[in-house]
Amino acid sequence: MIVMADNPDVARSDVPQPPATAIEPLPELETVTARDDLTLTLTLTGTVGEDTTEVDNTLALELDMLTALLWASPARARQVVEALIGSRAARDAGTTSSVLPAGSVVFLSAVHQDVFDTVVTLLDEGSPATPVLVNARFADRGLTTRTRRVMLEIASPRHGRPVADSADLPHLAAALIDGWYRRGYRAPLARMTQVTTERPTAELAGHWTALTAHQQAAETRWLAIRDTLARI
Repeated sequence: MIVMADNPDVARSDVPQPPATAIEPLPELETVTARDDLTLTLTLTGTVGEDTTEVDNTLALELDMLTALLWASPARARQVVEALIGSRAARDAGTTSSVLPAGSVVFLSAVHQDVFDTVVTLLDEGSPATPVLVNARFADRGLTTRTRRVMLEIASPRHGRPVADSADLPHLAAALIDGWYRRGYRAPLARMTQVTTERPTAELAGHWTALTAHQQAAETRWLAIRDTLARI
């Protein structure tokens, strides 16, 4: 008896193969990854060129929060910073699932973000984060010109010097995190609109599922941060 050898299955070259449909990895939580991301602009203003009142109000809130932060006592400032991004030990260990992840777009102004990052550095070193010390760090880094206007606003607030340990700081921080969370809902809608015009139909459900998972994670972080701030 002759036994015929099995021929291996080989894909015929004339049979069309489906295109790759892997869902592109998305940044955690918000789908905005940079302050100049068009998605971020659209989530705040609707379309380019429209009224920018909300952006202006957001920038004013950021400045008020930073002013209160730099005039607060070191203990109060540390409490608020750790409520937002976790302690230095937690950040070093990567155990920050209930606070903002690294790289989150919280401050729309890059200068405001520089101020906050410098505050974090000083507190991590065990130093108070006063306007004088923050400005000194900017001078060391050659950033005095870039940050002068903001630091003058913080050092000499138009509404008078904030009271150290004022109860306003946790509330301002809560308003800041609320803005981050709200943008996190608007951004997926803008991103999904972009996806529907650029990606294959078969990928749409996967993208929507991924965006939904990001926002569920954002809700967990937002609720935890809000709870911590309410107890300060």
